[in-house]
Amino acid sequence: MKNEKDLNFFKNFLDLIPEPLIIVKKNNLKFFFVNLEFQIQFGKSQSKLKDISVESIFSKSSFLISNLKKLKDKVGMFLIKEATLFRNYSYEVRCIIPDNLNNYILMIFKKIEDERQINEKSQYTIFDETFSILSHEINNPLSSIKMASQLIKKSKNYDKELINIISSETERISKIFNSMSFVNSKIDLLEGKDENIHEILRYSIFRLKKLDKNVKILENFDPSLPRIKVDKNAMIQVFDNLLLNSVEALENSSPYIRITTKFFFGQSIKIPNMKDNFKKNFLQIVVEDNGKGIAKNDLEKVFIPFYSNKKNGTGVGLFLVKKIINYHSGQIFIESDNDCTKVYIKLPL
Repeated sequence: MKNEKDLNFFKNFLDLIPEPLIIVKKNNLKFFFVNLEFQIQFGKSQSKLKDISVESIFSKSSFLISNLKKLKDKVGMFLIKEATLFRNYSYEVRCIIPDNLNNYILMIFKKIEDERQINEKSQYTIFDETFSILSHEINNPLSSIKMASQLIKKSKNYDKELINIISSETERISKIFNSMSFVNSKIDLLEGKDENIHEILRYSIFRLKKLDKNVKILENFDPSLPRIKVDKNAMIQVFDNLLLNSVEALENSSPYIRITTKFFFGQSIKIPNMKDNFKKNFLQIVVEDNGKGIAKNDLEKVFIPFYSNKKNGTGVGLFLVKKIINYHSGQIFIESDNDCTKVYIKLPL
């Protein structure tokens, strides 16, 4: 019994490690154990992976499999670099085979940030710094232009069409900066209140329906979802942006937007000598539409500030969406294929 308790303790300990980690049997490369982080990042549960071959899960990564097969007669620590495993992300895989447990291979996965991801982070930092300067420098002259156009309207002789253009374009620029300053000022969004995510979603759906668009809205909501701590106004902005993007992309004769919510339960772990259980649960929201989709090359750029392939797009909306989700310690990614685009949002509970 003592050995069983020790085994459970070490399993619980491995679940606390923040990197994806698995233990496989050396002789047949079948899964023996996967920790919580692996289950979350790769979307596979311990029960489904038990005694399943690593080769069947990572079939596209012959580089990883061929290297693992070479380790069957070895003991020690080995590094497999740049193995493409999941959603085209590359991982550095550290393999450990101890002397006293040489029937198993312990594998720790570390996602490699490629040049594109590093550049994206740099762009976000540069954007924040640049925005702080531009916000002050541009809003003041915009106010002066607005006031001047209002004064001109009071005179008798003026070109009404030109003044209307000045007013509308000034207002448009002002709205862009106001929307950006909203996010920039949210330094601590995690101090939000416990909210019902369905109420927030339905509020954005209600606002969309007011636009009188001929779009079928499908709600596939999980009624068992718990309340979640979020900034309500920020999340409304997220869903408003995503729903409007979906509407603008719809060209089908039977257009629809489907919104799905789901609760993902991370195993509750009782750690010896700790009062509270450790949990790693999250809530997933998927916004799906059957619009024209996003080109594969554009998928890598949609979150970059000011990037847009729309005629009147500003390239700000999805950048703000990602920034809000990041503030909530969440994740967002987009898949688009065969006239179906899905935006996945994961928020920790």
